[in-house]
Amino acid sequence: MPGPAPGAGLLLGVPEPGSPGGGLPLGVLGLPAGGTGTPGPLLPLILMPLPLLLGPPPGPPPPLYPFQEEGARFLAERPAALLCDEMGLGKSVQAIVALRSLLEEGKVRRALVLCPKGLVLDWARKFRRWAPELILCPMTGPARRRHHEWRYPRVQVYVAGYETWREDCEVVQPDFDLVILDEVQRIKNPRTQVAQAVQRIPAPRRWGLSGTPLENRLGELVAIFSYLCPGLIPPGAGPREVREAIAPYVLRRRKAEVLTLPPKEHREVWLDLGPRQREAYEAACSRAREALAVGETGRAQVLTLLTELKQLCNLEPESGESVKLDFILRELPAIQARGEKVLIFSQYPEKTLLPLLPRLMPYGACLFSGVLSQWQREEVVRRFEEEEWPRVLLVSLRAGGVGLTFTRANHVYHFDQWWNPAAAVQAEDRVHRIGQHRPVTVTSLCTRDTVETEIARLLARKRELFNEVVEGLESPRLEGEVLAELLSAHLSGAGGVC
Repeated sequence: MPGPAPGAGLLLGVPEPGSPGGGLPLGVLGLPAGGTGTPGPLLPLILMPLPLLLGPPPGPPPPLYPFQEEGARFLAERPAALLCDEMGLGKSVQAIVALRSLLEEGKVRRALVLCPKGLVLDWARKFRRWAPELILCPMTGPARRRHHEWRYPRVQVYVAGYETWREDCEVVQPDFDLVILDEVQRIKNPRTQVAQAVQRIPAPRRWGLSGTPLENRLGELVAIFSYLCPGLIPPGAGPREVREAIAPYVLRRRKAEVLTLPPKEHREVWLDLGPRQREAYEAACSRAREALAVGETGRAQVLTLLTELKQLCNLEPESGESVKLDFILRELPAIQARGEKVLIFSQYPEKTLLPLLPRLMPYGACLFSGVLSQWQREEVVRRFEEEEWPRVLLVSLRAGGVGLTFTRANHVYHFDQWWNPAAAVQAEDRVHRIGQHRPVTVTSLCTRDTVETEIARLLARKRELFNEVVEGLESPRLEGEVLAELLSAHLSGAGGVC
């Protein structure tokens, strides 16, 4: 397939506003339509997404850092590779530059990039800047149209979400010379449909990108390499054997080693529940004891009990009392007086972030969660980075914890703690990355005499094991018995007053 003429790059498959899959109104709570002034009422504002520009990018891209040039060479020279630079070092840019060079040399004809669904247009924007001459097709529309787009003969690069590929793999004839798996930990569990769909792609070149390729246990890294380089790791290999086997295929750099970024300060703030939160929390503890007493100790049941306790640490739903929100509200005036912006992360968009939004509206708050379409997410990110409003972004950990850039903010609040500390690091490094010019403050909000005490101890133990393999987290999965022990320890008084 002949390559396009210089400057003749095309962007296919992106729906224009008003077309199927692209004309949905952008309902963003609290986001002013004009981008300036005070926020509107609490009703969703109906905005049309801006069309992705199809012309040439605005000026040449900045030069690569030396470590990025090294990373691009590392990828281009290897049929199998795992680039696991620390978050914020531009792994996607390095992969695009490497892919572009292979296309120019005729070593690759067609490539597939798989990434979290919410990052498809982000990848398209980066291709537009770093490889504008390539013919690119982001797979963002409905299934019927996608099935047609997979057959475009001149496309050089497809970009699709993992779930999209899982849905479409039956109708696609894989003809890719290179597969790039962004956030490659998405295939860490070989039993999932996503991992099985990826295993069906017989590409001669396979690259993985991830800042945290090993999140919980060694088997995850083994599963990743079972696709990147089948047969590389022998069955039953231990941490040392795995490390030695994968060493030639892995490149990892840390920000402190290759960049001079502003400092990132971590602080852990412990707060006492308010009276209504405490009353609701103790009632939930009593229900949890009764459930455990009758044998409800399966993983799903225990997770449900723990989730209720964790959500009450965030917010008492009847009264709206939240000592964590009160703490943030005390800090916001001084932050905004300096012209600085804020991210607030939670794993509970409906039970925590949405109820917090009305009280944060006067500070220019907006919600970023999985209910937004890809177009809507792009618009929220653009406005946050380029315009005055929004000033505070309430971010679902799942929707906004990976792949995005929010360097306009330099304050991060973790409203609750995820079971995996790597997820929190991924989230806060949306801010502390290339392009950040201010010191970053990361605040973890915790409540005393609650289950969060036990969770903090668990996370501390996992962090102690962080460097076991590829600076990941080599620790047991949170099986049902581990969760039950955590809950029982708390309810018995080890972690609090319940």
